[in-house]
Amino acid sequence: MSAEPEAGAFRPPRFDVAVDEENGTVVLRLSGELDLVSEPILESALARAKGRPVRIDLSELAFMDSTGLRALLSAAREYPDLTLAGPLQAPVRRLLDLTQTHQILPFRNE
Repeated sequence: MSAEPEAGAFRPPRFDVAVDEENGTVVLRLSGELDLVSEPILESALARAKGRPVRIDLSELAFMDSTGLRALLSAAREYPDLTLAGPLQAPVRRLLDLTQTHQILPFRNE
């Protein structure tokens, strides 16, 4: 029996949060797909940064659904020193444009 899944088998999309610190700011670099399955990973990383300025880098985020959008909106309310950074990939930008949330989220220069 092999630990490798069969060719063509469903594999959940990869999501990762790389955590760094730059000049007293916790930097969360998201990559992959932020959705219902991966949102708890982001929440956990944010919880560890509580009380410090946070920047979420979305430049490697390939996809985000409404659950991911809700997570960013909640984080913007909960963390007053939160900023978001890009540039954004097309699917993520499209979601923010369609929902008109790009203007209300705390983006810094992209």
